[in-house]
Amino acid sequence: MHGSTSRAPGLDGAAVGALLQGAVRRGKDPAEILRKAGIDPAVYGSRTRAIDGRSLVRLVRQTQFALDDVFLGFFATPSRLALEAERMISLMSCATFGEALRVSIRFTNAMSADAGPAVTEDHGAGLQHTCEYHTVDGVDRQVLVWIRFLWIYHFFSWLIGRPLALRGISIQGPRPEQANGFDRFAVFRCPVRFDAEVDSLSYDWNDLSAPLAHKALGDYEAYYAGEPDWFETPGGGASWRERTQQALLDFHKAGDWSPSLEDVAARLRTGARRLRRELHREGECFQEIRSRLRGELAGAYLLASDIPITEIGLVLGFSDPGSFSRQFSAWAGMPPSSFRSRYVSDAARLASATAVLGERRVS
Repeated sequence: MHGSTSRAPGLDGAAVGALLQGAVRRGKDPAEILRKAGIDPAVYGSRTRAIDGRSLVRLVRQTQFALDDVFLGFFATPSRLALEAERMISLMSCATFGEALRVSIRFTNAMSADAGPAVTEDHGAGLQHTCEYHTVDGVDRQVLVWIRFLWIYHFFSWLIGRPLALRGISIQGPRPEQANGFDRFAVFRCPVRFDAEVDSLSYDWNDLSAPLAHKALGDYEAYYAGEPDWFETPGGGASWRERTQQALLDFHKAGDWSPSLEDVAARLRTGARRLRRELHREGECFQEIRSRLRGELAGAYLLASDIPITEIGLVLGFSDPGSFSRQFSAWAGMPPSSFRSRYVSDAARLASATAVLGERRVS
């Protein structure tokens, strides 16, 4: 077996269990599905084990095969895989992404009364693709929304031969948190708004006219047979956010807690204007990334260590306790003392803080 690790980044076993709720509801053995997907069944329900992006693809496909259902058993009425194949053939006869998107929405509405996708103009900035999912009682609807959005993003990026430039994502539920700190939404490289009124993706107008790079059903089948990594951005390579974060962490290790945009750009061998522009395209801001990384480490020290708050500020390069308290309050919405007292008993936050401190602790 492969695909599960102990306390490693990736989708944890609790989320894996949530993904398999529909299969369990239909009487399927989750351990058998996991074994057929090449995943150690011990990951099921575990918050200390996780699967990687390739294992996730195998798990989703194996669950669909076991149920003969595109939507993993989350709806009252299954949508058979044969219909999915017909939809793929229809999509690949289109000329552009925009046309394929509309055909996909019409086909999905015909396939299931429990899925209600639609598109509307997003205040002139792009096209908003809303998704209504009417799941059965007793399942985690939010994990279905996430996996469907992940499929939509990867499939259409593959279809046009490059990553979609998503302008944003809206999610009705709260931000999911895992003890290992894995961010399920990082792959989308766009702003994500939680507790929103609808579940939706917003596309850039320029992508709508992109021609399709694939036209054959065999290409689609080969794509999945190759086990793409759904936790990596299509096309590979680190995002500008990831590269900026790593550069900032390198500066932190050298004792520089507030490097300038120009300093970071120089380390990344690019210009400051380009770095600012590329981060903006990913829905990020340099100052916010810099503040977030410092705040995350401060929060980790507060929860996973007994170091006095005044000393934590000094460790993180603040000149005085008042400055540290003000900066931390701006980041966390509460003073350091309140943060420590409120979350020190939160098992999930404590595990995440311990992992952050283990990776980034200042010696």
